[in-house]
Amino acid sequence: MFRQRSDYQRPPWSTESSIRNACIGCRRCIEACPEGILFAGYADTPAIDFELGECTFCGACAEACDEAVFAEITAKPWDQIAVIGSGCIQAAGIGCQLCTDTCPQTALRLDLSHRPVGRIAVNAEACNGCGACLPVCPVGAITVETPKKDHLNG
Repeated sequence: MFRQRSDYQRPPWSTESSIRNACIGCRRCIEACPEGILFAGYADTPAIDFELGECTFCGACAEACDEAVFAEITAKPWDQIAVIGSGCIQAAGIGCQLCTDTCPQTALRLDLSHRPVGRIAVNAEACNGCGACLPVCPVGAITVETPKKDHLNG
């Protein structure tokens, strides 16, 4: 399936701008990813497919790159967090906590103050946007995005 460039989640410590300005499409970062979640997008530039797994922020992609694509891996990898969409089956009254069970940061929790079965809340302070919750969601209701004010509900 072809994805639009604006739909790409770029690797940690990189930006759309740094990739456009410095990436030469050599694929070294893609080959270096031990999780196997990077793929060659538009012009062979790296993008993440969280359906393949989570980012462990190991830094292998940045270390493999000889160009000025990635920031120092000691910096925060990105300002992205998990966002639970309106399609979450909890909103339909069907209990599901697969994402909370999978989150390595315990950033997702069941908020039982919402009836009848609760809702999944994201703790923006704890979430690092690793994407571990995305492939387990049975309805694809989770995305990893730069948070908007209304997403900070945890």
